[in-house]
Amino acid sequence: MIKDTIWHLLAAADRYAVDRQKMMCQSILSKNLSMENVATALALADQHNCDKLKEVCIELNMMDDMNALVSTQGYANLKRACPSVFADILERTSRHRKN
Repeated sequence: MIKDTIWHLLAAADRYAVDRQKMMCQSILSKNLSMENVATALALADQHNCDKLKEVCIELNMMDDMNALVSTQGYANLKRACPSVFADILERTSRHRKN
């Protein structure tokens, strides 16, 4: 319930260019990510140009079990709605493996 409210506040902050609210929402969402909601958060971050949140989501994807992520409904929605996000994930994973 609270996450839904924060997601709506983030969308409104992006729409009306309320940068401080947008940063606060990103921070709250970043602290409350789980494998069940990370794909949804990643799609939201991509849609509303939230680079900080997007980076945290990608980091979580690299650290946790990708099989758990792939089995979520959020992942299916992400794949359909934001295919460009996968390029970001692949680039980040590639850089991470080189280090």
